[in-house]
Amino acid sequence: MITLRQNQIEPVQKAIDFFKEKKPRPSLIVLPTAWGKSILTAYVAKNSTDKLLVLQPSKELLEQNYSKYQVLCGGMAMNSAIYSASFNRKEIAQITYATIGSIKSCGQKFKEMGFTKMLIDEAHLYPREADSMLGTFLSDSGITHVLGITATPLKLQTNYDMYGSRYSKLVMLTSRSKKGNFYKDIICVGQVQEMVEYGYWSKLRYESVSFDGSLLVYNTSKSEFTEESVKAAYNANNINNGIIDALDRNKDRKHILVFVPSVREAIAFAKRYGNSAVIYGDMDKKERAKVIADFRQGRIRTIFNVRVLSTGFDYTGIDCIILGISTASIALYYQVIGRATRIDPCKDDALIIDFGGNVDRFGRVEDIVFEKGTIWRMFGTGGRLLSGIPVTDIGKITHTDVSRIEHKRAEERKKAVELMPFGKYKGEKIVSIPRGYREWCLQNFEWGTDKRQLKQSLIDSLQ
Repeated sequence: MITLRQNQIEPVQKAIDFFKEKKPRPSLIVLPTAWGKSILTAYVAKNSTDKLLVLQPSKELLEQNYSKYQVLCGGMAMNSAIYSASFNRKEIAQITYATIGSIKSCGQKFKEMGFTKMLIDEAHLYPREADSMLGTFLSDSGITHVLGITATPLKLQTNYDMYGSRYSKLVMLTSRSKKGNFYKDIICVGQVQEMVEYGYWSKLRYESVSFDGSLLVYNTSKSEFTEESVKAAYNANNINNGIIDALDRNKDRKHILVFVPSVREAIAFAKRYGNSAVIYGDMDKKERAKVIADFRQGRIRTIFNVRVLSTGFDYTGIDCIILGISTASIALYYQVIGRATRIDPCKDDALIIDFGGNVDRFGRVEDIVFEKGTIWRMFGTGGRLLSGIPVTDIGKITHTDVSRIEHKRAEERKKAVELMPFGKYKGEKIVSIPRGYREWCLQNFEWGTDKRQLKQSLIDSLQ
């Protein structure tokens, strides 16, 4: 039997209530790494009297979520099934656990069987456009209730400045874009600090090594550093030897993940350093499974990898992470550090050794907080804004700046345009115009400074 912790009760109930609503909009629940998202999916499934589809991005997560449901039901969950080619199973029951690749063309089948509700684990990983696998399935199936769960409710959005140059912003999944926003609301947030205060996160110790990032160069979309510049900075800062020294200095650490810039470096390290192995994307699946099994059993102390183990690897015993890479992605940074946050009786804390300037760039993950003002935003250490701004500006804007901006916008709203000045609804109150038309206007009009008040009025009417 699973007993809910105090910080799990509200999100679980919010999720259960969501599926009982008559006409809910696609929504999200935000839960930190190590919160126990498989527990939420299990409780929602157990309390569902309707047909429910539980979607996850990988075989490993499907197995984890399905197993948790079996445990909650005492092994008597006869109303559940798995629909996934990875399992060589394509069965449908009241509660069906699936991967999107296996059901992408089965929307009509699930519609005919009466499925109207879907729970999506790791919701940030799915493209939501109409022509995506998920978009196609949702359109064909007629699903009416979609609830996503994620620790990182963020998406990368490409924009162009006034000179036509590309730049990228990491925005909340609920933020509007030219392609629209599939998820409309965040109905519940479990903050990272709650996990820390209740003692559900392992204590983290940070060791930031002096780093010269002058060689780092953003890619053409300004969303991440180029692989070449990351490698150049790696070599210039002598990180290779720094990693070996860190491993030698911390003999007490028993389960270590090391992130390096390339597969070649990872393989070279594994050959050079004893009691270690390498994992990379194209690795044989059986060989990879053996490495992970040996790591869990303590037969291997260190795994060297590039970015393969940044998500979906949830071994609680990890007590050290060494970042030999630099990243401009707060989502990747959070996911990597998250591998060490789980509680384990055999560790007192987890050591984060950063050679790539990442902690200085983003701050401590324990300080991450999601907050709703006029829109949802993500903040970090020292109140620095981490979402909704160009990736290149992270660290330059704080909570104080945001408050000032929101105050200015509030003043502008007092001058809001009430009546539509042109178009098919000219003369009508903006709030009375069909929502779809207002959204269309925002996505398709050319918004010059002369129409700023109208644009803001349309935005405010959609809040």
